[in-house]
Amino acid sequence: MILLDTHVLVWAVTGDTAKLPQTILDGIDRAISRGEAAVSAATFWELEVKRRKPRGNLPPLPGIKELRAGVLRQGLSEIPVTGSLWVDATSLVDEGFHQDPADQLIVATAILHQHELLTKDAKLRAWAQQTGRVQLATT
Repeated sequence: MILLDTHVLVWAVTGDTAKLPQTILDGIDRAISRGEAAVSAATFWELEVKRRKPRGNLPPLPGIKELRAGVLRQGLSEIPVTGSLWVDATSLVDEGFHQDPADQLIVATAILHQHELLTKDAKLRAWAQQTGRVQLATT
């Protein structure tokens, strides 16, 4: 099972081949159709927080409720955020992880559920490779 990082979900939804090669976009589509792709519920929260920021660095997207409903309807699984996941996420800082709560939740979700994380985030990739705590997807 692969877990999509927030930016990967955005690029997949927008079909941004400049950020993700078509082969990876196709791999994501195949994983979704097989029920083998997921996203943390924190991803939708992160997108809405970013959308509301004045600098607005997101590409044009449907409203968050519509986006969420659409990707879930297509077969992407949503993993809920629980109190124990918040505790696990916050404790990643003790292992040298950075302070971004969305990244903490997404990585803690991948660890807890033993999903491969699909991300282009250099900080996340470096931490994963250094600690071996989360497997990185190559889809």
